[in-house]
Amino acid sequence: MADDQRTRRRFMWLTGTAAMAGLAGCAGGGGQDTEATTTTTATTTTESSDSTGGVPEAYATATAIGGNERNPERLSSQEAVSYQDEPKEGQQCSNCQYYIEDKNDDGLGACAIVEGKVAPEGYCVSYVAYEG
Repeated sequence: MADDQRTRRRFMWLTGTAAMAGLAGCAGGGGQDTEATTTTTATTTTESSDSTGGVPEAYATATAIGGNERNPERLSSQEAVSYQDEPKEGQQCSNCQYYIEDKNDDGLGACAIVEGKVAPEGYCVSYVAYEG
């Protein structure tokens, strides 16, 4: 697949993901069980608004192996990208251009476009092979 087609697909996928995330944020509790809704929303907001995107400070704006800089304000959730801790058909985070290698010797890295820590042998639908 040509790089421009891959870029177009990625753009379309990210646009759709962003739209779905926006719509999910608009869904309310409909006035029912306000206390439970407020608690859930507060928890989600706290996790999402974490200034480092759910990773230690060393990863907050680190550069991935492919050269992409991580922006904590523009990350997809692990759920949105179908993240899993196992590789898929030989594709895994440690050989993806968005992977940020382990910086604190805990065996986990991060991703330039996905929030939270990621396993080097993990996988998500945003995988793009590192060609370096």
